[in-house]
Amino acid sequence: QSRRSWIQANFCKRECVKFLPVSRDHHSLAHVISFLRCCCGRLIAEHVGPYSGLLGHGPGPDSTDEEEWYVLRHTSVSPTDAFGLLDFQASTKRTCHAKYVRLSSDTPPELLVQLMLREWHMEMPKLVISVHGGTESFPLSPRVYQAFTTGLITAAESTGAWILTDGINTGVSKYVGDAVKVYGSHDQRKRNVVGITPWGIIENNSDLIGCDVFRHYQALGNPLSKRASLNGMHSHFLLVDDGTMGKSGCQIDLRKRLERHIHFQKINPRLPEHVPLVCVVVEGGPAILSVVLEYVRRSSPVPVLVFEGTGRAADLLALIHKQTAEDVLLRIQEMFGVERQEASELLNIIMECMEHRELITIFDSESEDLQEADAAILTTSLRGTRASPEEQLNITLAWDRADVAKDNILVYGQQWQAGSLEQTMLDALLMDRVSFVKLLIENGMSMNRFLTISRLEQLYNRVIPIYHLHETRLPAVYRISLIDIGMVIEYLIGGAYRSTYTRKSFRAMYSLMSLQIHSQSFHLLKTHRIVSLQEGAVAPQDVKSAPSPEFVCTFNDLFVWAVLKHRQEMAMFLWQHGEQAMARAVVACKLYRAMAEEAKESNMGDSMSEELKKNSLEFGQLAVDLLDQAFRKNERMAMKLLTWEMKDWSNFTCLQMAVSSRLSLFVAHNCTQMLLTDLWMGRLNMSKNSWFKIIASILMPVAIQMLEFKSQAEMSHVPQPQEALQFGWDPGNPGASEQEGATNTERGSRCLCPWTRKVYDFYTAPVVKFWFHTMAFLVFLMMFSYTVLVRLDEKPNIQECLVITYILTMAAEKAREVSALKITKLKVWFSEYWNINDFMGILLFLVGVSLRWHQETRLASHIVYSLDFIFWSVRLLDLFAVNQHAGPYLTMITKMMSNMFYIVVIMAIVLVSFGTSRKSILSPNEDPSWSLLRDVVFQPYWMIFGEVYAGEIDGDSSDLNKPFPIASNVWLSAFLTPFLQAVYLFVQYIIMVNVLIAFFNNVYFDMSSISRKLWKYNRYRYIMTYQEKPWLPPPLILLSHMTLCLSSMLHKHRKASKRGRTGLSKCVFSLVFVSRAEEMAGVLVEVAEKVSIIQDNMRTLDSHLGQLQDLSALALDTINFLSATDNQQQEVARLGKSQPITCHHEQVTHSSCLQIGEIVTILYLLKYFVLLFCGYDGSLLVIFLFCFLSAMERNNLMRLAHSIPFTPVSLLGGVEVCIYTLEETEAGSSLGDLSSSISTWIQHGRTAVLQPLAHQEVLDGGLRRATKVVCTWAEGDVLKLGSVYVVKAFRPEVVRIWQKVFPISTSLHLCLQEIQQQRAAQKLMQRFNQIKPSSVPYSPRFLDVSLLLWRSDGQWLTVEKNMGGHFRKYNNNTGEEISPSSGLEEAILAFSHWTYEYTNRELLVLDLQGVGAELTDPSMIRVDDKSSSGEMAFGPANLGDDAIQSFVIKHTCNSCCKKLGLSGEVTLMSQKSNSL
Repeated sequence: QSRRSWIQANFCKRECVKFLPVSRDHHSLAHVISFLRCCCGRLIAEHVGPYSGLLGHGPGPDSTDEEEWYVLRHTSVSPTDAFGLLDFQASTKRTCHAKYVRLSSDTPPELLVQLMLREWHMEMPKLVISVHGGTESFPLSPRVYQAFTTGLITAAESTGAWILTDGINTGVSKYVGDAVKVYGSHDQRKRNVVGITPWGIIENNSDLIGCDVFRHYQALGNPLSKRASLNGMHSHFLLVDDGTMGKSGCQIDLRKRLERHIHFQKINPRLPEHVPLVCVVVEGGPAILSVVLEYVRRSSPVPVLVFEGTGRAADLLALIHKQTAEDVLLRIQEMFGVERQEASELLNIIMECMEHRELITIFDSESEDLQEADAAILTTSLRGTRASPEEQLNITLAWDRADVAKDNILVYGQQWQAGSLEQTMLDALLMDRVSFVKLLIENGMSMNRFLTISRLEQLYNRVIPIYHLHETRLPAVYRISLIDIGMVIEYLIGGAYRSTYTRKSFRAMYSLMSLQIHSQSFHLLKTHRIVSLQEGAVAPQDVKSAPSPEFVCTFNDLFVWAVLKHRQEMAMFLWQHGEQAMARAVVACKLYRAMAEEAKESNMGDSMSEELKKNSLEFGQLAVDLLDQAFRKNERMAMKLLTWEMKDWSNFTCLQMAVSSRLSLFVAHNCTQMLLTDLWMGRLNMSKNSWFKIIASILMPVAIQMLEFKSQAEMSHVPQPQEALQFGWDPGNPGASEQEGATNTERGSRCLCPWTRKVYDFYTAPVVKFWFHTMAFLVFLMMFSYTVLVRLDEKPNIQECLVITYILTMAAEKAREVSALKITKLKVWFSEYWNINDFMGILLFLVGVSLRWHQETRLASHIVYSLDFIFWSVRLLDLFAVNQHAGPYLTMITKMMSNMFYIVVIMAIVLVSFGTSRKSILSPNEDPSWSLLRDVVFQPYWMIFGEVYAGEIDGDSSDLNKPFPIASNVWLSAFLTPFLQAVYLFVQYIIMVNVLIAFFNNVYFDMSSISRKLWKYNRYRYIMTYQEKPWLPPPLILLSHMTLCLSSMLHKHRKASKRGRTGLSKCVFSLVFVSRAEEMAGVLVEVAEKVSIIQDNMRTLDSHLGQLQDLSALALDTINFLSATDNQQQEVARLGKSQPITCHHEQVTHSSCLQIGEIVTILYLLKYFVLLFCGYDGSLLVIFLFCFLSAMERNNLMRLAHSIPFTPVSLLGGVEVCIYTLEETEAGSSLGDLSSSISTWIQHGRTAVLQPLAHQEVLDGGLRRATKVVCTWAEGDVLKLGSVYVVKAFRPEVVRIWQKVFPISTSLHLCLQEIQQQRAAQKLMQRFNQIKPSSVPYSPRFLDVSLLLWRSDGQWLTVEKNMGGHFRKYNNNTGEEISPSSGLEEAILAFSHWTYEYTNRELLVLDLQGVGAELTDPSMIRVDDKSSSGEMAFGPANLGDDAIQSFVIKHTCNSCCKKLGLSGEVTLMSQKSNSL
């Protein structure tokens, strides 16, 4: 009712109140006055104003013939009478309802937006798509129809856009409805297609009249009617009423005002940008041209997307936009059927539109190169915003269209200020835009820099966290701190977990930051200064925003935030980044499980609890899969991974966290069970009859020397026990003792002779501790049973003294266990049932001991002893739980006992109700006493087991002879008691007992299948219990306690003495420093001389070896030439003798081949390296360097080709490869520049593991095939872990061609020449960046290329870093170049010109390509040298003078060339020589 009154109070209809006939010739129409039509479109009979119903009288001669009809003057306003819900009956595939309202044409747009958002519950749009086009039916080709419908719906639903149309069932509005019908969502809330339709043209609009009504509407209109019906696939209708009937156009102004108002709304509460608006044109008549002109000429222009191929206005705009139209006037006349004058006016409108050509986009669905229609719509809307790249990025963020941002905003060459993307990352996290978070990280967003304490708290405070289920409601102004988050994490994980946010160091740092904030705020208030953040001032919050060196936020902090916020998709994405993937999966499993339990206890709904539990299982399965994969790769390393203490997670291990998460699949895995078995057995190597050997060795310690023990290597995966550290030996890490202190370790190792080591290893094994403690416990039980069964004397006998000693030492051990925990974590100890049982047994025994010393209470002490014996006897069950056969049964019994609670309560209620009634009927005259309680429960309880007490059913029969009242009561009780007992036995014995049996049977069958799995899970607790226990059982355990105390005291004393020795050593060091320094200086001089001599000898040896290899290669080539028998073989032999293989006019993408003659190649490279770095043609220096350095390089390359590196086994997936890199070494030259350094190969390759990407685009070139891989493991820093690289291999047909030249290791030689060529270009680029003026801000660079051996098939490849972004080719090896559009492109093209001038017109670097400033795969072009016998220095890609001449002709010097001082004209070297 309130919505109805609000709509009627704010929205109105209009009706014509004055009849103004269309024709003013009243005398000629006097006889047909009933057919007169008003200017509003109504007949005189339908009119409500003057002359309405006066069919016999027409307007007189004095009427206002010159008066014109206006909406505001001749219509009246009244509350709307048509709004509600439409049901379109013609829609058979789905139920289509649409909300509608009839409103005046001058309705304010603010009311319309309020109606849509508040009453119709639509969401604020992030984009408005206004579709304009033909109103009459027109055909579309299948391809255009497919592009338009799919693109429109995809763009709208992916961004949350509103689509505005005319809403009628013809023309472009019908095509929009068809798109919604075929491709749209079935969810009514996501279908935001608004039709703005004139009320007067609607077919059967009178059927829509009614206030808040539900109307059935037939979308199929009358073909003979001039009116139009509404389209059934629209979700909302604004029926615009200006008082006319049968006339269109009144909706145009309202639509413009509504679009403009929505356009100035915020796209998101977090973002300052406005809602983008885009106009889509499909077909259309002459009026559409005016609409387009109005859009592009607005003060805030609206971009227009024109679908070419739809007809009429759209095609005409496309033709003019492409400047391909001829005889435009004739085309306009043919398209619209207008006269030449009107066609001229339309042409003027089109030309005015073309003045804003940048706002008009033409979409040609027939073109293969254009993007999809939805991307075109969104890109066009971005173009019209005229926003900065940061604002455009925020708009795409609101749309959640990372693909649009990647293709149009985050592109190469786009300059971003430092920190400009951090706010976008924060918004993406808060808005849960996973794709944008991934995109920003891929584009170089540093999480360590972005994630600060302030931002982390901002993330937690934006939305009400789900983890506050156990807390009371917080005030609205309360700001959650990281310390609060740490307490919540500790609460959810439980146990002894200590969050990083609650540690003392973090609290101190956080308090200091808060103090600085308060001091800054106080200073601002004191000085009365209003500081604006927009002016660059530092706000108090900026103290936390700055990265702290003491606390670095990582992906782990962000991952925990996503889990606590219940953002599963974001958590899964963040889980893939960072380290410790298994640990984070287990932590997420624990947090989700704890939150699910809290949600269930807080009655938040089963759906919430089930969803959290589902997320927990998902992460738990991830952890199990990771463990399984690691276990398959390397069993021992997987076990180490389970027991590795994680510093980021409170030094918990993955195994501890999995047990805390109750992740039974993880604990029951074979890897975990093998580790637990190794922990249980210690260093004992036993397979059969282990219990017999252990018991025999305990009873006869001499037998220990006959047992087998595992070696240190076999126990390397077992975590180091604390006792081993104190004893001076580390069984898990043989090298750890050397790192932690060689002196103490050597002393401890000397104390351990072989037989004492065996004794130590035997008694510290948990299985030995178990049997030792079990044997002592059985002796204790025998002593205790003897003490309970015999009389207690005044003085305790020997057996009782032993029992007292055992229990007191047991109490001391329990106190030690509790002291090892923190006071706040005492509940962790009491959460274990057997600890409670031991605590009750010890406490009850101490009560009994205190009572036995007095004669009066000795009997009570005996009773207390007897009750206490029950607790210690039950303790035996825990000992059986270790056994693999008895353990599952105990697990099953425990589950039964925990699940039968509610059935037992029901049985107790029935028992108490019957027992009370029976006792009161049979014994009505009882006096008050405690025995009544026993009588009420005692007999009914035994009746459950078959004892019915038949003699007491009728009560006392002697009362039957008494007077009438008493006798009648006896007869009544004799009747009621048997009846009640029968009912009780039926309910209790027949129903409840059988229900209990059936329940136990069901639990048994359910648990029998998983009992072994649960036993494996519980096995961890048993093993860890005895892992931490002292090896001596009570009462001898006191000796172990004394040893621990002495060890701790000795450890403290060593620390104190170490600090004292440190101070003393400083004094001694200051005294002997001078003398020792002189001695060391002399020694260093001698060592330096010896090193210099060894280096000289090694250089000489390398030179001789290289020369020998050169001579052997020349000899081999000569033999091949002489042994040739035919012309083809002779040609091959000549080619092998350093003759070039020319491949004229062959353009190769992304790869180049080098010349075959290796010696000549090295010669020319060295020559131009000297020319590059020295600036002159130093012939003598070239000859010297060639004689010395070329031999070294040849020697290193041959060593490289025949080396076989050792490769360790990797845990992660992928293929093992070997990487060889070039290193810069000093050549010993006196020059001060880079000419004194040469590139040499490393002697031994380093191992890495590469995983090919599953989904990647084709990266094939003319000569090589490229594959994207990700590095999953790398030795040292040869590759960056987690980075993507490109591996390039020569095609098989290329290798076969070059096998004639390189019969052995063809691919290796090809790869080496490719790397050598790129290295030369890289040296030139380094020199270019050094000498370029500061006015050239860009510094391009070539990627580092390394040699790669794919060990699985022995294939040689090259590897380089993957370049993310749009790959572009700036010029090719024939001299053709692009037209530069930025300073970076000008600098890259100028580099080619510079190389030609810098090398005295002998070298030219072409084929520049890459992403932005990162380049790869260049081509080295060298002028033809007649003196070199036709040898080509840089392979087939070197087209020589032809390429240089083509470059000279086609190169256009740009501004960067001028800044470098290059000549305006590029000339050939031959031309220069001729001129000279």
